Parts: sequence; C-alpha cells; structure tokens
Amino acid sequence: MEVVVTSLGMVSSVGRDVVTACAAMRAGIVRAQPLTYFQALDETSQEMEPITGHPVRALTEGFTIIGRWLGLARGCVSDLLRQGALPDASDVAFWRSTGVLAVTPYHDDDRFGGEASDDAPPSTEPVRLAYLQPLLEALGLPIDERNAEVLCLGAAGAVHAIHQASRWMADRGLERLLVIAVDSYCDPLTLEWLLQYRRLKTPEHPQGLMPGEAGACFLLESAASARRRQPPMQLAIVSAAVRMEKDHFFTRKPNLGVALADALEEVLAGAALKAPFAGSLVSDLNGENWRANEWGYARLRLGQKLAEGLHLVLPATSVGDTGAASGAVGLCVAARALVRGYARAEHVVTVSSSERGQVGAVCLKLKG
Repeated sequence: MEVVVTSLGMVSSVGRDVVTACAAMRAGIVRAQPLTYFQALDETSQEMEPITGHPVRALTEGFTIIGRWLGLARGCVSDLLRQGALPDASDVAFWRSTGVLAVTPYHDDDRFGGEASDDAPPSTEPVRLAYLQPLLEALGLPIDERNAEVLCLGAAGAVHAIHQASRWMADRGLERLLVIAVDSYCDPLTLEWLLQYRRLKTPEHPQGLMPGEAGACFLLESAASARRRQPPMQLAIVSAAVRMEKDHFFTRKPNLGVALADALEEVLAGAALKAPFAGSLVSDLNGENWRANEWGYARLRLGQKLAEGLHLVLPATSVGDTGAASGAVGLCVAARALVRGYARAEHVVTVSSSERGQVGAVCLKLKG
C-alpha cells in the first residue's frame, strides 16, 4: 500500500503550530531560558546554577511526565486538524478508518525507575493505560481504541512508525494512520536522569545536550484515500529504512555509525537519488559526542554517496533535544521545506538515532 503524508502538527518552544515553528527554526530563532527549578553545580564558582533549556511555556508548566506528554500531544493534534482541514468528531466514518501510533520514550529504563532489557522488554500496557487511553479520551475523536498502539522507541520511533505503516494499515483495514510523537527533557525527573549520565550541557561539560520538549504529529494516508479527498498537501514517502545499532550509548562502546550508514544507504538507493546526494538532510544531532561520532563515522562509510556540500539541518539548535519527539519534528521540518520550496532539492532526507540503538532514515518528496 502506497502511503502519503497529508497533514502535520507541532508545538515547540519557538512556535505553537507547525508553520510558525518551522519558520522560526529556519530563521534561527532560539528561546532558550534558565530552568529555575533544576540546578547543577558550577565547579568553577562552586555555586548551584540553573540548567538552560527550551521549555514550552504555559503548555507544560506545573506538570510532570504524563501531564506534559498529554499537553504536548493535544496541542500538536489540534494543529494537525487545522492544517489538514480535517473533519471533526461528527464524521464517524472518517475517524473509524483512522488508526493511531503514539511514539514515546523507552518505558523500561531507569529514566522512569525501570531496568532496560534488550532480551525481553516489559509490556507497554502501563504506557497505554497511563498515556494513550487518556489521550484518546481528551482528543474526543471516534477512533477505535483497538486501532491505537504505543511505540516506545525514543527518537527513531517516528521513522519506525513510517516503516511499518503500510502493513499496519493493511492488516487492520485502515485508510490512514495518525502518528503522534511527544517527549519532554524539561521534566525534573528526566533532567536528573540526564545529569546522572552526564548528557546535559553545562559550563563544565560543553559536549552535552540542551533539554527541550515538543509534540509533533503527521497523518499518513493511503494514496487511494488521498486521491479521493484531495487534501491541501500530499508528500510522498519515497523510501524508509530502519536498523538496530548494537553499540549504542548505553553499551559504553564506541558507536561507529554502522546501522545509521546502512539505513541511510538503503534510503538513498530506494529513492534512486543521483550520487552524491547534495540536497537537504535533517538530522537530530544535539551536541552530544556519541551522536557526533555516529554521524561522522556514517559519513565516512557512505563515502561519495553524500556530497561535501550537503545541506545539514539541525532542529535541536533552535528547540533543544526533544527526545522521542525529535524524529517527528525532523519530518515536519523536512515537509515544510518541500512545501515552501526552500529545500535544496526535490527530495529531503531525515535521519534519527535513539540512545538504545534504534536508527532510521526517510526520504520525502512533494507529490505532484
């Protein structure tokens, strides 16, 4: 089944809708500010100083973890409904043929008090009960709960959702799939977890990330349904690939970019792009050494398949690291570049890497 992207939605620190947010990122606008509720020791002054981050003020203030996710998800879905001129809840037939994949952070590691296991990860049912069910109720759309699932794969979750969308929709007899990706690295519990692993950017540790938060979503629709509806926007998913990096961040082994290079090579080949690719590539590079090393090694492995003048787009420079939302944020940035006509070529590629090894790449093109 051929699927296309027919609507987008986003809320971030630089915009409460996808149009504003992507325009702000393109203009280099940054709204970083001290997170006064979380401090770290400045070893030079021996005083506690607040961490700088990219919060979505008002929308998430006063909430932790699930509360933040719900606020961000509701905000980006409301934007998606407006951007795509989608029907309201009264169109039961439309929403009954729509499924939901909710992309979240990993649910089984010590960020949330669990213990990660690559062999037998625990059930995602707690995430479904605590987050997905309340979200479906809050959205108020007649989506069948049996067609809604969670995908707890972190930053690369959105790419995995795209990769399996056709099969997932065909198996359930659906015409479209709403992918919602949210995360907050500005939550106090998460900030403590990031500090524990020395991942935060501080005066003593400049090779770290600046915490952000965002909600980003997109609507995947069968090409046949899109032809009937004629939505305002149609973006073709030319190719998509996912891989698993065995030497991920938590193995403490050097990440040599093997999986990322393989995924990107498959996407470039699947899109039949002329080498070397010199267009726009949206990446989730965030200031951490492991991501920089992974990308550097991947470029070396790809050799002449990528041009020296490749246009690298880094959303994290404007909105910080948005965790599990970053893959969907990157896709929205790529899509808007194509729609507005400022992409360097007719194809835009996005890449995503999760700290526990999942990686992926997608190639988009404006459908004529």
